[in-house]
Amino acid sequence: MTRLARVGAAGFAIALAAAFLSGCAPEPDLLWSPASWQATGSIVDSPPHETSDAQLTDFRVRNDDLGIDARWGRLAGEQPINAAIEQTVRDAVAASENARGVKYSPQAHPAGAGLGERGCSAGAMSTPAGELMAGRSGTVVVCEVVLARGNVFGEALRTVTAGDGAVTADTTTTFYTDFSTGAVGTGDALFGEVLPLWTSMIEVLRRDAGSLSLLPVTSPTLEQVTVLQAALKNAVLAEGHVIIPVPAELTAVELEGLAAWSSSPEARPSFVSVEATGLTPLGDAIAHASGPFTGPAAMGMGWEHVPCDLVPCMAMTLDDGPSPLTPGFLDVLRDNHAAATFFMLGQEAQAYPDIVRRVAAEGHQIGNHTWNHPHLTTVPPETITDQISRTNAVLRELSGQPVATFRPPGGLLTKEGLALVGMPAIMWSVDTRDWAQPTDDDLRAYAIDTPEIGSIVLMHDIQDVTSRVFADVVSGLNDRGFVLVTIDQLFDGAVPSGVVRHGPPG
Repeated sequence: MTRLARVGAAGFAIALAAAFLSGCAPEPDLLWSPASWQATGSIVDSPPHETSDAQLTDFRVRNDDLGIDARWGRLAGEQPINAAIEQTVRDAVAASENARGVKYSPQAHPAGAGLGERGCSAGAMSTPAGELMAGRSGTVVVCEVVLARGNVFGEALRTVTAGDGAVTADTTTTFYTDFSTGAVGTGDALFGEVLPLWTSMIEVLRRDAGSLSLLPVTSPTLEQVTVLQAALKNAVLAEGHVIIPVPAELTAVELEGLAAWSSSPEARPSFVSVEATGLTPLGDAIAHASGPFTGPAAMGMGWEHVPCDLVPCMAMTLDDGPSPLTPGFLDVLRDNHAAATFFMLGQEAQAYPDIVRRVAAEGHQIGNHTWNHPHLTTVPPETITDQISRTNAVLRELSGQPVATFRPPGGLLTKEGLALVGMPAIMWSVDTRDWAQPTDDDLRAYAIDTPEIGSIVLMHDIQDVTSRVFADVVSGLNDRGFVLVTIDQLFDGAVPSGVVRHGPPG
């Protein structure tokens, strides 16, 4: 029999059998459909990026001895979330200290270090860890704003550690706050009940891996709950869903034997989006936040807490003003989120009251530089008293702030004169000699290259040459890693008595 004949015979047999069986087959159910599962979520590539009006003070520290490079953003004012975020950076520093046996201290770097780039950036949480490390050994901390709507705010901090060219740790913690209640918590504090999240997450993962099982997801063990809760520290709420990072150590019986899950951990999904359930009050506030961000607006740097034991601080001081040039200096400081101390002459403050008010309103410190700049070693005691008291009265009236520091003209002062003044005499450790009219290039280079941690730098906001180079100077100091602060900030509000020439080294 030929192959064609054999196929024909077989087909006839099949047709005959079908005809026989059809006589006893039940009527077809036209409404029948295959069993299916309810969609509980989806796989996503990364959490959503938040674009908002939240204004942050950006920080960055780099210490090459410890191999640490950290960035974070701080909300205006003394918000509890700021302390939690800063503590995460300090924890990373402490871990680096323990790993290398080296004590941390702030570092400033040579010009061109590129440290003017600081603060949070979109995509920091989803950037590959190896790309963040860029071949370095040590620890990198990056941040990203994940939520800024209405009364709520969320910032994620990611800590990546690498050694010998390989990433050894990669952890993220997301901090949230509700300004209406003052509540602060990490992502896991948004959920009171995690069992529904486990069920939904495993359901999504097994479908993504190709499972056709209709069996219910088994309840998690205590170990599995612990793994999920750790992952929830980095959870992001968005439009009624929670985006959960898939832990590398995640295990579940529903995933066992699935080739798409077991083949390679690197090939597994990075994030799962499921319906947000079991929310705490803080979680409910985060989930339902809407509208423009109404949290604190950024203030001048001089109003902010600056941890000078963590970041490299120096104090910029400007003497002999205010003057018509002073607004330009203020513009530069504002644009670079920097602070300075203005040692003002009483007669000039009286002549330019609006400038004094602006200096104070933008968060800078105002100090007493006498009424009309006499050398105090050449005048009688009563003149010293008059010079200081008249200037204090004008500065307090115009600025609305106390005047607690003083700088003697020319740095000339006797012990007797210091006692009459009754305030710390703030001298300097770096004299830029802008008053001697150096070239623009010379002044720019000296003012950028010379300062160290804790330096008090002397410049004048009455000099044309200083006005021309000031923007470059501030930018160059930021590039070296410096944070420009007031005298009060340099000493954390506790300025020493007597003659002061330099701040703490960090």
